[in-house]
Amino acid sequence: METHMPRKRELAREQSLTDLEQALGEREQLVGDREQSRIDREQFVQDDQRESGAVGDKHHDRILADSQARIDREQANRDVSQEALDHSQEGRDVQQVALDQTRAMLELPTADQPDPEDPSTTQREAIARARVARERAEAALIRAQAALVRADAAQVRADKIHIDKN
Repeated sequence: METHMPRKRELAREQSLTDLEQALGEREQLVGDREQSRIDREQFVQDDQRESGAVGDKHHDRILADSQARIDREQANRDVSQEALDHSQEGRDVQQVALDQTRAMLELPTADQPDPEDPSTTQREAIARARVARERAEAALIRAQAALVRADAAQVRADKIHIDKN
């Protein structure tokens, strides 16, 4: 059992990191839920204004169209962010399963534990680590794509301001 103590400490460290990532993910989800609630409220107000607005008032129609375009952009950004959050959660779930499986294997009686020198064990562990790394990389890509969508939206807003000033 002494030969597994460094591995158990490593697992405990990995579990702590996974728990921290989960807590951060839950916080990001809560922020996202608040953002979605705000967007939903704005859409409700927008719909209410559209229903009660003067028919044929071009200025009022333009204000509503601009407001709707902003709400639509915010919703698109929120959708991309939610996709990134969901993908990150999937990665954390995969990582937790791998940690649980490794912990269960280490808790087996010594005679039932696979030989740590066994190439198939090493290969399985390497594949599991590679999967988790891929999940993290995919989540980072989605976060980068969300940043690009936000940057594009900011550029559209900046262009609109520039056009309106001219």
